[in-house]
Amino acid sequence: MYIIIFFFSKLKNLILLTGFGAYGNFAINLSNEIVKKFSCNYEEFSIVKKIIPVSWKRSIHTYKKVLFELESKPRLVILLGIHSSKMFHLERIGWNFKIGGDIDNKFKFGPINVHFKPWFKTTLKLYEIYSVVEDKRKVSISHFAGYYLCNYLYYLALHLSNKEYPVIFIHVPQKGDITESIKKIDILLKAIIKIYFNKEL
Repeated sequence: MYIIIFFFSKLKNLILLTGFGAYGNFAINLSNEIVKKFSCNYEEFSIVKKIIPVSWKRSIHTYKKVLFELESKPRLVILLGIHSSKMFHLERIGWNFKIGGDIDNKFKFGPINVHFKPWFKTTLKLYEIYSVVEDKRKVSISHFAGYYLCNYLYYLALHLSNKEYPVIFIHVPQKGDITESIKKIDILLKAIIKIYFNKEL
């Protein structure tokens, strides 16, 4: 497992983009490959990229660490992960539940935090974003991010944001083509920026 970090001297328009590392039968995690190959400069936006380990303990520790090390709060956080569907899912909700075994051989089952609310919802207007997506093929809005590490990180990232900046989780097809997947994430990012920042790219 490795980590990729890019720092910039001026991060006023900073976007944090994360993907997950290898786990189980996925020696190559497509979300990892997308993050590695995605452009670091996006018009006036700078993209900080981070690979998150598929570990209950280390995932949130790694995420908190990169937030702490940033020179300013991100304007936007995009979390990527893989799933078995052939669709790109814009996840609307993170649920307060976790289940499954991780790369550290730790198995979890139960609420993420018994003191937190049952769910957190992204502040992004996903239906408006979807309406301006240039190529809607294989794109849909989802209300269930599963109960594994994707949902776990999403739920906690939404909590940590405290609605001060938007967070969105995008599920990508686990067997997708890397070039086409990067193009699709690029299209989705442009749509998010158009609606949230009111900017055309």
